[in-house]
Amino acid sequence: MALMLFPAWLSLIGSSQADDLQGQRDCANLRIAVLQLVGDWSKELFLASRHMSRDGWLDANVANSAFKDVQLAVMYFDYAYEALPKTRKACRTLAMKFGTNVGGYIDRVRATGTRSAEGIARP
Repeated sequence: MALMLFPAWLSLIGSSQADDLQGQRDCANLRIAVLQLVGDWSKELFLASRHMSRDGWLDANVANSAFKDVQLAVMYFDYAYEALPKTRKACRTLAMKFGTNVGGYIDRVRATGTRSAEGIARP
């Protein structure tokens, strides 16, 4: 569900000129928003493994390992973001690829109850 809404969410952000200061601010705001969204998605892993004080339907070890995969993906995203030219198109492409990879990974973990051995594809 979250993965289906991600492209629509990115399309709501307006375009800017590449060399415009507003474009750089938009790029930084997009980074913050994507990281916040991914953080919210990854919290769902813990909620699936812990329901109040009882065990949830997702194994806690799987949830913890998947959460670590998400943290690693965030570090790769930050590294790629720093190396990126701060243009609107470049930021949108990176955010879309990162959000799609992480969102799809989290959806697969929640649906199957297992995590893939490869982890999350790098942006």
